[in-house]
Amino acid sequence: MEYIHYGHHHFDKSVFQPIKNELFVKPHGGLWASPVGAQNGWKDWCESEDFRACEKDNSFKFTLSVNANVLHIRSVDDLRGLPRNNGIVGYGSINKYWLDFEKLLANGVDAIEVHISEDTSEWESSLYFALY
Repeated sequence: MEYIHYGHHHFDKSVFQPIKNELFVKPHGGLWASPVGAQNGWKDWCESEDFRACEKDNSFKFTLSVNANVLHIRSVDDLRGLPRNNGIVGYGSINKYWLDFEKLLANGVDAIEVHISEDTSEWESSLYFALY
């Protein structure tokens, strides 16, 4: 699978920060990307939310090693059993799943691909809602 990252025109490991748990459902750091041609990928979200321009001249494509340990999350069921970050305070119970990204990395997970658009669950039990 080929991925695309927006925000840099080539890969330079020195500009990326290591994964750290943060007070949010997403980790701080790492390399963020979407599959090339993904329906509702990062570029689509940025355009719909008027967040930032995802320009071709400020992006690069890459593939993962065949040995990469990619965690695919397609439904709430895939979240069960994953390590949680219990140090999160605030925000009440808005989110059901605060993943411990540092522990996932320590356990050998190289990448996480979240397939929210594949989840056909009812809204209240959807992956989107669980990770919101």
